[in-house]
Amino acid sequence: MEIKNVGMFVKDLEAAKKFFEDYFGMTVHCVYNEEENNFYSYIMKFDSPTSAKIELMTKPEIVDDKKDKNRTGYCHICIKVDSREKLDEIIAKVHEDGYEVLYEPATVGGKEIRAVMFEDNVIEVTA
Repeated sequence: MEIKNVGMFVKDLEAAKKFFEDYFGMTVHCVYNEEENNFYSYIMKFDSPTSAKIELMTKPEIVDDKKDKNRTGYCHICIKVDSREKLDEIIAKVHEDGYEVLYEPATVGGKEIRAVMFEDNVIEVTA
């Protein structure tokens, strides 16, 4: 078994698509729209054919309450990049673009992990 994809509702579908394209080199694998329900999504993929995908979804009636970092349920998505240099490059761009960085670095099991906030969702990045 494996995880096929992780779904995430977002306020701004185009901004979310651009975020994952710009920072992680993801591309649109599939577009899924149910216009009768005002549901729109992009399924994003990495270059690796065996990697799980991320489905970015939106619809007008989603509730966008502030999310506490210590809540139950979804906690984060962790993306592994190819090198420490790529990790540093992404975090530098995140700072430049004004996104919140929750922790940098945190060390877990000898691996350095950084966390970035996108629409109150935690995206961890590790090398």
